[in-house]
Formats: sequence, structure tokens, C-alpha cells
Amino acid sequence: MAEIVYTYQKLRREFGRHPEFQDSEPEVLIDIHPNQGLLDQFVRQDPYETEIQCVPELSENSTNTERIRLKPQGMYHVEGGWPAGVDPTEMESKIKYTKKAEREESYIHSCKALVEPTDKFLKQNNAIDIYENYFEGDNTDHSSEPPTAKTLTVLTDPSPIKRGAVGLSWHQDNRKLAVAYCQMKFQGNTEGMSVKSHIWEINNPNAPEVDLVPNSPLCSIQFNPKDQYLVAGGSYNGVVQYWDIRTPRNAVGKSLIEESHKDPIYDLKWLMSKTGEVLTVSTDGTTMIWDVKKMDKPIDGDVVQLQPKSNEGGCKGILGGLCLDYDPLVGGPSKYMVGTEQGTCMVVNRRGKSPTDKISHTFNGHHGPVYSVMRNTFFAKFFLTVGDWTARVWCDEIKTPMFMTFYHKAYLTSGSWHPIRPGVFLTTRMDGRLDVWDLLYKQTQAVLSVQVSNYALHTHRIQNDGKIVATGGVDGVTSLLELSNNLAEIAKDEKALIGSMFEREATRDKNLIQRARENKQKRKKSDGAMRPERNIGNVEDSKLEEITTKFWDSVKAAEKKDIEKQEEVKAHREAVISEIEASTGAQSFDLNED
Repeated sequence: MAEIVYTYQKLRREFGRHPEFQDSEPEVLIDIHPNQGLLDQFVRQDPYETEIQCVPELSENSTNTERIRLKPQGMYHVEGGWPAGVDPTEMESKIKYTKKAEREESYIHSCKALVEPTDKFLKQNNAIDIYENYFEGDNTDHSSEPPTAKTLTVLTDPSPIKRGAVGLSWHQDNRKLAVAYCQMKFQGNTEGMSVKSHIWEINNPNAPEVDLVPNSPLCSIQFNPKDQYLVAGGSYNGVVQYWDIRTPRNAVGKSLIEESHKDPIYDLKWLMSKTGEVLTVSTDGTTMIWDVKKMDKPIDGDVVQLQPKSNEGGCKGILGGLCLDYDPLVGGPSKYMVGTEQGTCMVVNRRGKSPTDKISHTFNGHHGPVYSVMRNTFFAKFFLTVGDWTARVWCDEIKTPMFMTFYHKAYLTSGSWHPIRPGVFLTTRMDGRLDVWDLLYKQTQAVLSVQVSNYALHTHRIQNDGKIVATGGVDGVTSLLELSNNLAEIAKDEKALIGSMFEREATRDKNLIQRARENKQKRKKSDGAMRPERNIGNVEDSKLEEITTKFWDSVKAAEKKDIEKQEEVKAHREAVISEIEASTGAQSFDLNED
């Protein structure tokens, strides 16, 4: 079949020629006459309302760059580059070839030729630190600067079902942060909710570096201060376990559930010991110490029941523990403090002879649970507690707080001393704010209050250098904030000034207590002098025996009279029943039935 082809020919210069417009006479294309039917339906609107806006209408659009997920990737280097006759696994063969190459004349010239470009590249890596402190030991005065805190990064829970960030712990290098995620509401763990907790690299907030997978969500977590690769966690079901972050797939050791706590482990601490021990506390009313080499059950004799012998001004019975404080350099290697949900804070000595002697001191003052307790890093006998709507500073020698914040509108959830500055402590609140208190400058209000989140903050942790603070919220978001220099760096003579302030306040409270005790004794003496002494006289033994005999005779006579009266009532009852049987012909009743 032949193809149908049409050839179109046109000169190239005629392509793309501009159109030419010329004037022409008007021409009527269409003429539409009015429609009377539509005119009859027309309704004139008078008055007519319309809206006019003088400001031009604008639309708001937001854009964001695409997030790049970074993943660390390692590389294994295999030794190579040797000639075919040299075996790199044999040291003698490599040494023999190296000596032979060094004797050649070209060896020296090759080294000189390679040194010049290498030296150039090395010098390119040199950088000048414009913030370098050339005069170490010279404290800069930052008191005139306003205290600030800026957000560095945010770590979001990768789980689709959000959980609260309830536990935080900094690594020794201050570059890793362990976060325990758990839904602390009763029966809040829904089906499909993740049980993982994560270790984050703060320079890579897109994804966690290490995943910890327990059988039950973790409520508390802490790195081992001696071994940087070990991290321990306390679960919601009361089991304690620890991992090696180099192989985090499975826990290295964990306790048996029948030997563990009966309630969630709200806090844990690594103890100073040769073998490695972990201290845990729970609301079941006990603290336990575990040996990491034998994690099946707690150490015998180190299970303390939180039931103080005497708790003046506090609740009686077994108290549920919520928080711990342990620092061998502050309180001693065998002493630790426990805050309870009944508002009592107690000092425990694991070397006590009996279970009741292990709880040495108790402190009461909070109207609700004590969520944080921590001794001052520089002055061991002063400690901080956070509970209800206040934070309080105590002394071991006084039963009442020597310093207390005002009652906040929101509940306080955590608190801690600053590791560098002895007079600074931080608190978090349920309205999402972080407060920084500096007792050196202000004692009546916080020097800085930052709105970190719109949700409640559950906990916080400060880096060892005191520069960065991590806060964990109930929405699963962990925020990292950097404190300004006047909050992170110790001022000149600050330690001496704070120490004298604490001692002065402690002495003042002691004098007030002593004065109140003396006034109380004076009132007792004055009341005793005004009252006439009662003369009870002397009673002979024979007279006392006679009175006792008469008393017991009267008791027996009363009992005999009651028995006779009961017998009369019973006889009358039998007579009435017999009359009823005779008149009705009914069967006899059982008199024993009541």
C-alpha cells in the first residue's frame, strides 16, 4: 500500500514574521435585543452592602529545607600495598623489605618530594580559636551580664506513639545523652507502644545512635561513672538490667522478676565498689543493691525497708521511695538519701547493724511527694529537696529547712545543684518552665525562668562542665539548652561566700530552735509553780486489798443478777410458745433458733 505524503514548502525567512495590525472600519458582529421576561424578574437591591478592605490581602506560606539524616559508618582498613613477594602477615618479611628499600638512593629523594605537599596540607588544618582563654585562672566578672539560656537542639521520641522522657543521663564525654522513655500514667501503656529507650549523639539529633530494648519500658537510666560503656536502667515492672553500648542488642545482665521490685523503679545509682553495684528505689517501700556479676537477686542484707523507727511530723509505716542521691565524695561511700511519695526525706546508712538502725535521720516539710533530693557538691551537709510547689535547702543538723522558695502556681517536678557553681540550683515545673536560682545574688526569686515547652517537664540533667542542660518533657521531647557564662562559670570567692551564707543561716536556725526550747521549759516551770501540789496520801496494803476484794465481789454479784434475769426471760418465752402451740395446734418451735 502506497504511503500518502503531503509536502509543505515555505521560505525560511517567512517563519517567525511579526503580525502587522492596521486600522479598519467598525463591524457589527452580533446584536442582542433586551429580554422583557428577564427584565420583569429583576429586583433592585437598595441599599446594597459590600465589604471593602483597605489593607491588601496576603497569604502566608512556610518552607523548610529537607532534613538530611546522618548515619555514622565505620571502615575497616586492611594492610596492603606490598609487592607480590612480601607476605604482610609475616613481620620478618616486611622488615627485610623495608631495610632493603631504605638503602636505595631514591628513597631519600622520594621522602623529600612527599614532605613538601604533606606539610602544606597539615598547615591548612590549623585554625585559630578566637575564644581561647590566654590567661587561665583569671576569673572574668560576668555579674553585669543578664543571665540567658538558648536552645541548642531538640531530641524527639522516634516512636509513633509518643511517650514521656522520664530519665536522663549524660555520658562522661558530654557528647552522648541516654534518654529513658515511658508512659507513667496508670495503664497508659497501650498496645503497639514501643518499649525502646535511646542513646543520642547530641551532634546528630535526627536519629538515635544506640537503641536499648528492655522487656518493659525504662523509668530510670544512668551511665556507669567508671566504665563509659555500661549503662543501667530500671523498668516499669521492677526489673533492673544493664547493657554494654558496644553490643546493645541484649542486656548483659538483669534481675529475676520474682526477686525484683513490685513497683516501677523510679531511680537508680551506680555505687562505688570494686565489683560494680547498682542501687535502686521503688514505691513498694524498699531500696535494693545489686551486684552486676550476680544480677539474679539483690545482695543479702542490702534490702532496706523504708520504715523509719520514729518519723516526727511525718507519716508512719512503710514509705514509698521516688528518688535517690548518692555521691561517695559528698555523703560517703555507704550513705545515700531517699525521697518518698509521702513527703519524707531520709538518710540511709547501709552499714547499720539492724534494719531499723539503717535509717538514721528523717526530714519532713513537703506537702506532697519529694521528686528530687541532692546534696550540695561543695558543702556535703547541705542538701536540696524538690516537692509540692516549693524547693527547700536543708542542713543535716536541723529538722526544718533553712531556705525555701515561694509557692509556685505550678507543681515542681525536679531539681538539682549546679556542678560548678555552689550557690546555683535548677528546677522544672509542670507548666513547662525551667527556673534557675542563684543564691549569691537573689534569694527571693529565680534569676532566670525559661519557657522550654508547652507541656509539663518531667526531669532534667546538667552536663559535668555545667554548660548545657537537658530537659525531658511528658510529650517525649528532650530539649538541650546552653546557659550563659554568668550561670556556668564560678565567680571569684563564690565558694567562700556561699559557704559563709549557709553556715550563717544554719547557726541562726539553731539559735532560734534553742531559744524556743528554753522558752518552752520556762513556761513549764512557771505553770508548775502556780499549780498546788496534790496530796494523794499513803494507802496501806491491807486497805488496798480490801478495796480490791469489794470491787470484784460487786462485779460477780452483777454478773449473777444478769444470769438470773436471762433465765426468767427464757422461761417466760417458753410459756408463751406453749400457749401458742396449744391454741393453733402447730408443731413445736425450736427454742434454740434465734
